[in-house]
Amino acid sequence: MSSRRLKVGALAILLATSCTGLAGCASSQAARVEKPDFTGGWSVKWCDRTHPELECGGFDVTLVQEGDRVCGDFGSALVNLRQTDEGSVVGTAVGNTAILAVESYRNGSIALVRATLKGSELHWKEVDNIRRGGSDIAIIATDDVLVKSRDTSSQPAENQREKATCKSILGRKES
Repeated sequence: MSSRRLKVGALAILLATSCTGLAGCASSQAARVEKPDFTGGWSVKWCDRTHPELECGGFDVTLVQEGDRVCGDFGSALVNLRQTDEGSVVGTAVGNTAILAVESYRNGSIALVRATLKGSELHWKEVDNIRRGGSDIAIIATDDVLVKSRDTSSQPAENQREKATCKSILGRKES
């Protein structure tokens, strides 16, 4: 009977040690996980497959993340560049998702967008209208997958633009 207790005690110690070791591994992996960063240029091309001779349009957005705050600006064009738009972006990041208010300078509308980082892609989905625009259209991506359009981290420092901030992008005083 005492040998049985000894075996049970040894198994309990082994189990406790194993659990402690696994918890240590899990916590060190969690510490190494990088926080998602929306900063950078993201884009999607829009082309007319039935008329490949027409120039592609697209949506390009530049985002800056400062803590949980995300801001930026965008430029866009319909296929054959027949209409263009630009505007501003402000919002907040929660994990790998950002909730953004995207304002079109073309018609004054503001779209509510959910942007989710999935690997090297930014899944962009308009989920609601905050403010309807005038009679003209806004040219804002509605349900697209954007890819990083440029990587400035590999360029020499002297060739990089001054680091963008929300204040510099939005051109207004921060409070």
